Amino acid sequence: MKKNIPLIAFLLGSIIPVIFAFTEKKSLKGAWQQINGYEQTTLIITDHIFAVATYNLNEKKFISSYGGKYSIAQNKLTITIEWNNLDSTAVGTQKMTEIQINNNQLIIEGIAGSWKRLDDGTPGALAGDWIITGSFNNDQVAKRKSPFYPRRTMKVLSGKHFQWIAYNVVTKQFLDTGGGTYTTEDGKYTETIHFFTKRAASVGKILLFDYTFVNGDWRHKGLTSIGGVMDECWSRRETVEKQIL
Repeated sequence: MKKNIPLIAFLLGSIIPVIFAFTEKKSLKGAWQQINGYEQTTLIITDHIFAVATYNLNEKKFISSYGGKYSIAQNKLTITIEWNNLDSTAVGTQKMTEIQINNNQLIIEGIAGSWKRLDDGTPGALAGDWIITGSFNNDQVAKRKSPFYPRRTMKVLSGKHFQWIAYNVVTKQFLDTGGGTYTTEDGKYTETIHFFTKRAASVGKILLFDYTFVNGDWRHKGLTSIGGVMDECWSRRETVEKQIL
């Protein structure tokens, strides 16, 4: 069975120049996927963040995840790794690569095959990157003192796919992750879990939540995959970063 590990090695290693086929972030935004046998690798890209996860849905097995920030300048794509469960020494490293998009296929030089576009960042109302910043109690929010540093829990959503990641930017420790597909309709946020490091038994479950926006924050209310009550506050990552700079 062909593994996706070479993708990680390539992005963190040497770069082979190719012709860059786009210069705008909107060309990249959304979700992309490669399938190798029973293994699926999903790449989610927002305006600021990219997140990669490899998993075996049939066996309910999580394999790997890495990601972080990216930027595009002078026809170059620069990535900064914030988490990597296979190689913590990669955290904090910055690499430059060049890729191309042709007919909704994403091609990364040095990687066999192409990535198929799953969505372009629509139609989900929650597309973007979010940091958990607090919780609600009796409709009042209590914000955490330090939600961004050193421990960080982030949720990255395209138009149809999501991944959340918990990690420590100081110790470079990868903690947990989960993800799958989602929809937003009539104030309801519905998740279908495709991978989950904490409980493989939760894979395949469909979870229904209420979602609203409170002063720009996302109120995420419902039950966890094991039935626990949750009423979380998530803030746009860009907003959180501006507050601490």
